[in-house]
Amino acid sequence: MASGFQGTEVKSHIPKLAREAEKPVMLTPSAFQKQMSLTTKQRLASIPQINLPQIVQHRDMSETSNHKVSAVDPDQTLFHVFPSEVVFQNYIPHKVCEMPLVLRNRDMVPRLVKVTMESSPYFQLVGPSGAYRKVPPGMCSTLRIIFTPWENKDYFHRLICTTEREEFIVPLRAIGARAVLDFPDQLDFSVCPVKYSTEKTLMVRNLGNREACYQISTQSPFSVTPTMGTLGIGDILQVTVVFHPLQTGDHSGSLVVHYDTGEDTHTSLHGSAVNVHIRLDRNAVTVEKTYITLSNHSTVTILNHSHVTARFQWKAFATQEEEDQLKQRFCHRLWQEENAQADNFLEWSRADTTRGERLSLLSHIYQNERAKVQGDPMLFFDDIFTIKPVEGEIWPNFSAEISVTFRPREARVYKHAVYCDISGHETRLPLRLIGEGLGPRLRFLFEELDIGKVSVISLHRYKAVLVNKGPIEGLFSLLPPTTAVGSCFTFLPQQGIIPPDGLQAISISFRTTIPGEFKEEFQFSVPQAPKPLTFTIRGYVIGPTFHFNVRALHFGDVPFGFPRTLSCRLTNTSLMPMAFTLHIPEDGSGEPSLNSSDQTSSNTHPSWRKGAQGLMKPMEFTITPCRGTICSQAFQDIQVTLCSNTVGPYQMELVVDVVGVGKKVSALPITARCVVPPLRALNPIMTFGRCYLKVPYQKMLKLVNDSDFPGCYRVLPQEHKEEDAVWYFTPQPRGTIKAHSSVEIPFILKTRLPGEHDTIADVTVFGSEESPLKIHLESIGQGPVVYVYPTEINLGTIPVVKDISQTLHLSNQSVIPAVFWAEMAGTCSRWRTEPSKGVIPPESEVSVTVTANLDDTGKFEDKVKLFIENSEVNIIPVQAVGVGTTIVTDKPFSQELNFSPHFSLTPCCYQFKITNKGRQTHQLFWTTEGFSVVQQRRALGTTKGKSTSQIPKPASPVFKLQPPQMELVPGQTKDMVLEGFSSTPQKVKERLLCHAIVGKEKRKKQIMQVDVSCEFIFPLVQISSREIMFRVEKSPSDVLTLLYKPLSLKNNCSLPLSIVLDLKKPFLICDVDQQPLPEDAQPIKLDKGEKLHLHIQFNPAYKKDLYSWVAEKTLNMRFMEHPHEEQITIRGEVHFPNLHIQTKALDFGYIMNGTEQVDCVAMTNCSPIPVHYHWSFQTDSQVNTIRFNPSPPKFKPKPPKKERDSLKYSVLPRRQFSAESVEEPTKGLEAVQDPAQQPAGSEDSLGAVQDPAQQPASSEDVLGAVQDPAQQPAGSEESLVAKVLPSTAVEPLSLETMKGLRQFTGVENLALRMEEVFDVQPLFGVLQPGESQHVLFTFFGHPNIVARVTALCHVEGGPTYEVELSGGTLDLSYHLDTYDIDFGLQLFNEVIQAEVTLQNTGVIGFTYKVLDPSTARADSPLPGEPVVVPSTGYIEPGKERVLKVYYLPGVLGVFCSTLQIQVGHLEPAEISLKGEGTFLRISLDLPWTVKGDEKFEKILKEIKENLQEERQSNEADVLSEPASVEPSMDDPGIEEQQHPLAPGNEEILKETIGKEEEETQIDEAVAIEEASEESSEESSEESSEESSEESSTESSTESSTESSTEEPSEEPSEEPSEEPLEETSKEPPEKPAKVPSKKTSKVPSVAARDTDSDTDDGIVQDTWVQREMELMLIKQHVLEQHRIVTSRPLELRGFDKNVRQKLVQVELPNYILDMGSVTRGDTETHTVDITNTGSLPVSFQIETRVLQDKGFSLDLDQVQCLPYCNTERIEVLFDSTNLPVGEVDARLPIKVTGSYTVHIHLFATVTEHSIQKEGPPDLHSPTPLTCSERGKRRDGRRSKSAFKRIFQAERPTKGGEMKSASKEPN
Repeated sequence: MASGFQGTEVKSHIPKLAREAEKPVMLTPSAFQKQMSLTTKQRLASIPQINLPQIVQHRDMSETSNHKVSAVDPDQTLFHVFPSEVVFQNYIPHKVCEMPLVLRNRDMVPRLVKVTMESSPYFQLVGPSGAYRKVPPGMCSTLRIIFTPWENKDYFHRLICTTEREEFIVPLRAIGARAVLDFPDQLDFSVCPVKYSTEKTLMVRNLGNREACYQISTQSPFSVTPTMGTLGIGDILQVTVVFHPLQTGDHSGSLVVHYDTGEDTHTSLHGSAVNVHIRLDRNAVTVEKTYITLSNHSTVTILNHSHVTARFQWKAFATQEEEDQLKQRFCHRLWQEENAQADNFLEWSRADTTRGERLSLLSHIYQNERAKVQGDPMLFFDDIFTIKPVEGEIWPNFSAEISVTFRPREARVYKHAVYCDISGHETRLPLRLIGEGLGPRLRFLFEELDIGKVSVISLHRYKAVLVNKGPIEGLFSLLPPTTAVGSCFTFLPQQGIIPPDGLQAISISFRTTIPGEFKEEFQFSVPQAPKPLTFTIRGYVIGPTFHFNVRALHFGDVPFGFPRTLSCRLTNTSLMPMAFTLHIPEDGSGEPSLNSSDQTSSNTHPSWRKGAQGLMKPMEFTITPCRGTICSQAFQDIQVTLCSNTVGPYQMELVVDVVGVGKKVSALPITARCVVPPLRALNPIMTFGRCYLKVPYQKMLKLVNDSDFPGCYRVLPQEHKEEDAVWYFTPQPRGTIKAHSSVEIPFILKTRLPGEHDTIADVTVFGSEESPLKIHLESIGQGPVVYVYPTEINLGTIPVVKDISQTLHLSNQSVIPAVFWAEMAGTCSRWRTEPSKGVIPPESEVSVTVTANLDDTGKFEDKVKLFIENSEVNIIPVQAVGVGTTIVTDKPFSQELNFSPHFSLTPCCYQFKITNKGRQTHQLFWTTEGFSVVQQRRALGTTKGKSTSQIPKPASPVFKLQPPQMELVPGQTKDMVLEGFSSTPQKVKERLLCHAIVGKEKRKKQIMQVDVSCEFIFPLVQISSREIMFRVEKSPSDVLTLLYKPLSLKNNCSLPLSIVLDLKKPFLICDVDQQPLPEDAQPIKLDKGEKLHLHIQFNPAYKKDLYSWVAEKTLNMRFMEHPHEEQITIRGEVHFPNLHIQTKALDFGYIMNGTEQVDCVAMTNCSPIPVHYHWSFQTDSQVNTIRFNPSPPKFKPKPPKKERDSLKYSVLPRRQFSAESVEEPTKGLEAVQDPAQQPAGSEDSLGAVQDPAQQPASSEDVLGAVQDPAQQPAGSEESLVAKVLPSTAVEPLSLETMKGLRQFTGVENLALRMEEVFDVQPLFGVLQPGESQHVLFTFFGHPNIVARVTALCHVEGGPTYEVELSGGTLDLSYHLDTYDIDFGLQLFNEVIQAEVTLQNTGVIGFTYKVLDPSTARADSPLPGEPVVVPSTGYIEPGKERVLKVYYLPGVLGVFCSTLQIQVGHLEPAEISLKGEGTFLRISLDLPWTVKGDEKFEKILKEIKENLQEERQSNEADVLSEPASVEPSMDDPGIEEQQHPLAPGNEEILKETIGKEEEETQIDEAVAIEEASEESSEESSEESSEESSEESSTESSTESSTESSTEEPSEEPSEEPSEEPLEETSKEPPEKPAKVPSKKTSKVPSVAARDTDSDTDDGIVQDTWVQREMELMLIKQHVLEQHRIVTSRPLELRGFDKNVRQKLVQVELPNYILDMGSVTRGDTETHTVDITNTGSLPVSFQIETRVLQDKGFSLDLDQVQCLPYCNTERIEVLFDSTNLPVGEVDARLPIKVTGSYTVHIHLFATVTEHSIQKEGPPDLHSPTPLTCSERGKRRDGRRSKSAFKRIFQAERPTKGGEMKSASKEPN
């Protein structure tokens, strides 16, 4: 075997084969951490078992192996592979790794295996690749895989193993850098309240070697935040896991951390939920009975006896599932509404292009509605019961009182169940709400009324009284009665409102027509009452009397459909008239019954067998009269007619209704019987014999009536007549047969089809329900007889595609017409018949033409099929032989085609269609005789409009056919164009040949030949002149007249010409009589040799002004027949005395007051005539204005100035003149009128200012904008005067602006003339032709004016030129948004930034600059030197510039500085900068050690000496000197102080530091001393509490009482507290520190402090001393860093980020913490308070890794954003279990983010035996108190501690005032 595939025995270290499929393993965080820490070798050794690889492809062993049978399962591989996956991990880039791969043969016979790997730069297979190797049974083959990584990342590859039976894959994987988060494997929440959130916070560190990109997920009832994010290497993340169970019992879940590299870790979560002691004080609330519209209240209490804060919500449902179901129903309803609206919208807006956007908007609306439904908390809401509060919180061991309000709307009992969903209880607490509503108490004084006997129709009136006996008003309304008698009563009023204890009288009226006794109950509805009120009325009604003269009406037997009439009399026996109505209820209500006479006269009735058939029964009785009025004691005769349509007996009644009395007052009986007589036919079979088709034949049918009653018959119409072969009808289809008589009925018959027929006709009897009589009509149908000749047609030889015909004769030998049609037997026959169908009249003959049109050569045979309707078919054979061609044209295209003469350069076209009328495909080829194919193709490139320069080659043909070749399938037609084109005049004759390949023939043959000829000519016109000139020089005395010049045209060509002449004004084309031709004239036609005479007219007065002008036009001559054009140049010149002035508007803009500006404009004589000119100013006051501007106008953008030429006097100086030189106005203050008194629209007086609201729309533009005069409407007043804006829009003027305008505030009007503002030189002169001259325009800048004038240049005999002059004068005006920048409290070593906005509020641009700008960069300024960016620049009018100010304080404490900005020539503006510098600092309640460090000892000594000097000084001066008041930094009288850190000010800085220390030592000492005393008292109290547990409460109370009573009384502070103390809910408030006022705090504080005892042996315990040392060390360090920077070269002196960071990197003394002697195996703890003593939130990190193997540990390693004066308590634990006996020490660094690093020196002594401590602790000993002596530890941060009271005392605020210690920040 080759190397790499050596057979070896199975070694024992190879794991066993896995029996089952590998299950996914839930990887815990610790297991994942351990797995990631393994090396490649360790990971390989830890593989527990072998997993079979997955087969990717099966192979056929019969083709690859001699051993067809294998002992291995076919679903498993023949080889074991170890490892199943090759994994490299924890590798080093560029270092080679190697791993073996073992393949073991599992079969009982040798097997072949091949291992291949694709090329990879990282993985390499050692051994032969791609070759089969045989492995004995049970033996192994080992390969080596070499991995060379380039970087620490993941790599993936694979090996392909091929055996004789399958192919499988072995993955290769290299695991790169991984993030490992140290989550715990298990998190137990133990027992928690149900429906309550319990949190646990995990501090997770990234222990891996790459940044962690993670996703954290869990399952309900667990949740986690954050759910995703990134974490750097070694960084710590705070993860909060919340357990919120909704059900009681045990809960478990998994916290899954998914890494972006694909791994997942699982932390098991466990928790148990229980119900806590929370309940309602009762389960039901019954509210007292309440009247509607009123309310009543009750309460229920929620009792929280648990230790958690319970949040409750009142819900309307018992479970959350019911709420979710309701929300689902709402959402489903919204889905349905959305779909319905979308369907309607789509149906409505089919063509709307924006319906997609509207559908999206509709979907968005409904999506928001569904979101609102899902987000609805479903709190309890009801109109009857109201619960307040509906949600809230209950603190532990507290209760909440819930108010229940009952507002009934109806008078009934209300029962409602509500549920309290409260945290700590799994199920919702039910509460049953019960309340009864009471309605209005309305009653009748009497509830029943008896009216006795009354007559019908008479009116009766009564009254009832309704009383309200309740406390609320009652609304009543009558319910409409439902009975007949009840509707006869009328109540007024029917509705109303009765106030409490009121009554209402109701009027009752009664009139009825119903006799008899009655009792009616009337209901009155009372809203909100349980039942309506009832009022009963009873009585009796008396009616009229009458009778008939007969007992009954007997009709006897009545024939069907024959009417019979009977009579009777109705008598009124009463004393009153009687209106009656007669009717028979049993009679039908439909249409009247059918009468026999109607049946025989009309055929419109629907039925002859059963009478009238409809939806309702027919009306058979007729009563005359049916209604009327019978007077008292009178009678009425009545007739009753019966026309029966119902067979059978009648038993009915004639009913009498009396109007106003009642229905069916009386009835008269009616009896009758209806019969139908039988009819019979004597000849039921009628024989007609042989009948020609559609010829009528007649026979008679006889009917007999043998009964005693008349009868009516009808012959039913023939049904399905269109489908029957025989038609029949009778002219007498219906009639009447009298009793014992007969009748004959004629029948007419027509046969439609030949053959024998038996047709049945039905005869029915009117009213009979039996089957009709069957009459048989027998006949034989006979069709026409036609003779056809000749019987055969042979046309012989005929030309193709031409019609050849022969006649066929048809002879009809019958008496009926014969219908025929002819068809050809063959498909696609070339034969046709004309006519193809027709009718042969009886006994006549018709000819049919048979035509042949053959579409190919050869013999054609077919048959003509002649069909005769209702007869036999005749077949006539036809044949012919075709010769010739089948290609034809629609136009003549014979052997010769001659064109008439034609113009060259225009195509000569002949269009026609060519058709293949044959049955074979023809390929046609057109050629020109005498020309080759190449020449003809060249000729095909000729197109229309070819110019004369493109002369075709003479060898190409002139005529061409398009297309030159084609293929025509049978029946196809194509368009062809014969086009001739010649660019030169010539005569052309050419022959066109057509060859064709027919069908499948191989050779072409000529089938067509055409000779084409044409003569091409060119249009020739003779023109008399090609150029016509006109010239006029206009002198002042000349008069301009029309000028004419002749023009003649002649046609010299052989064809007529149509000429179109076109000439533009001021020229006109005139005829020979000098009359202008009409503009819409038709083209001029010139025959051969014809000549046309014209004139050209020129109008020199075409332009009305006096400016010189030249007109040059072209007379275009176009030919309608040819593209050639002729042109004649026409030129006219008119010269006036004219000038050319360089510009029409000269805008001087705004210039500064007291200056002048001169501009130069060039003026040239551009005419051939001398020009006399003179200048003047326009005198129109509406155009020329000079206005005084009392205040600087606000800027309005104006159009850009036109560019001036190089002749402008830019070097002319501006002459200065003073304001005193201006002439005083004639009117003083009286010239200024009140704007309210000026008339609307009047012109402003000089200097007057109008209200913008009062100015007309045509007034001048606001803000003094100057417009181009060419853009202004004539006569508009447009000046540069500024208009005052409303008070809300006017910005305040700066101090500098007011100073600049102060000298002009007294001037209100200026009497200036235009000559005093503008000047022109020279005023007049003469310019020869072509001569130029410069004109000087001067603008004199009188103070604060805006002027505009029009300068006029008058030319003698020429135009007057206008030059618009405009300009204004102002001083510079600007605005700064701030002059005082207050940075507030800032870090002294950070660059702070502010912005100042400099705005140009005027209309003159200016430059600005910062005086004495700093040379440092903005990112690294020098301390105390502000850097302004940009420091200089130019600002356009109306624009603004944001100046960024960068400042580095560089010192601690209050700082101030100034910067100056100068605008133009104005005085510099000064901006002050102030603030307070601080740094991030912390303080520990541990002592410092300074022993052995000279620097620290020196500073400590200085503090002692300064404190002693201050003590002596204050003792002498405290009673005699008043307290000094610090001056405010805002006082303008304080001179600017130079920054202490400026170069060369080191000594000033030292003095400043010393003064600040002396000023703050005494004040802070008093506060620190008192805080220390309180702390000592509290410590002693806590110690006493530990020693005596029984009296702990008493001793604490007494101690606190003594400490409060023994404090010396101090004077209150000067300023009362402005901020309330912060309220706390969980901890009792601390005692406020009593800091004495500034006047009396010095002596006691100095006297009380003994610094010597606090600093013995180099130990500093006093917190105040530590802070003073810290402050002095920082200041010294800042000075030292400043010296280092200033010693550098000038370009390297910037304070960059590194230098600024070094300012706070000061070395401080070490804190010391001695844990004392600890017995080996014991632990000792100590708490340390870390307080933020700075003014800004601080973050710090404790480097706990230095404590490893030292026995020390901390419960906290970092704190983020600790607020000001807050304290974080940490616990230091010392565990001596694994430490040797002896001293242990460690130096623990605490890094303050953005500041210094402090160190704690930890000490402990490990001993074998316990050391007993006796005696009280030494407060001055360097060893701090032990844990037991420190007191109990309180969790969390302490807010409002003593440090806050200490360091807040008398701290300077931003405004410079001293802040009292009693003021606490919010």
